[in-house]
Amino acid sequence: MLLNGVELVDRHNRPGVNQRVGLRMFFINDGQFTDPNSISSVSIFQKDKNVSPSTILNGSGLIATGVYGDILMHFQASSPLGMPGGGRVAGSALAATAYEPGEAASGIYRVKTGEYIAVLDGTLDLSGHFNGSALANAVSAIGDYIDVWTVRNVGSSNYTTYIRDVSLHDNTFIAITEPLIIKMHNRLTNKHVDLGSTVNLKVEATVAIENRNIDEAARNIFKDSVITSAMFQIIKLNDNQALAGHLTVSAYSDTSATVDITSDNTLLFNWNTNDLKTMASVATGESGALLGPYALRVKYTVLNETIVTPLMHFIVR
Repeated sequence: MLLNGVELVDRHNRPGVNQRVGLRMFFINDGQFTDPNSISSVSIFQKDKNVSPSTILNGSGLIATGVYGDILMHFQASSPLGMPGGGRVAGSALAATAYEPGEAASGIYRVKTGEYIAVLDGTLDLSGHFNGSALANAVSAIGDYIDVWTVRNVGSSNYTTYIRDVSLHDNTFIAITEPLIIKMHNRLTNKHVDLGSTVNLKVEATVAIENRNIDEAARNIFKDSVITSAMFQIIKLNDNQALAGHLTVSAYSDTSATVDITSDNTLLFNWNTNDLKTMASVATGESGALLGPYALRVKYTVLNETIVTPLMHFIVR
């Protein structure tokens, strides 16, 4: 995933201790992505010291003062000392454009409505602030951790906590004695899209290791998401011979920063079909009828390979 153009490793992508790990949280209210009223903080604890919420939370469901000493890293929603002072957005977080890697980059950033991210950066000596004092990042070993988000959902409510898991690995490193042979299979699950809708175009990518001599432990590395730098190209197909047969309506460069990759290697691009109506080619008549056949291809990276899929077809109706 990208945050202000910086590549992060998603929590589901077997992140390593010495990588920039994106701790994302999505907030949904009544079926809609919604910005909470306020995000106070994100705190990191070791999971084995907190086997149930009651070991770190008080009777009000907030982090108990008695476990403050167990906090390994603390991210504040508002910018601490040494960070840009501007760029505050919904929930008192920082705009995604305010993120720049640095030792004091311990804020919480709003990517879009309902989507927030804190960056656990193991590539440098990251530090945060807690109770007015500097707190050095102590997440320095492989293992299982929890990130505790302290959030007020609406203005009239009390603060509450959301607890999620994140595991840091070192076994993402493997050594093999022959070139790795990877075969990708891709399938578009959307067959019909209604004009005027905003939908997630979904491409399932399945990874197969074809080397016979690769052991199961190495193969397991690829069960989690291994795809990076994914982007979509969407093409309008015209059967009118007076028009261009293929018209690109969304180029790779338009989608490179907005494609999501799930833990099972499904690629998602949120497409607002209303954008078709505002294309310059509509005014000139080059696009033809907006309803009809379309196709997309996906371009992504797996190890040292850049995969460009065949065209996958769907109908806008």
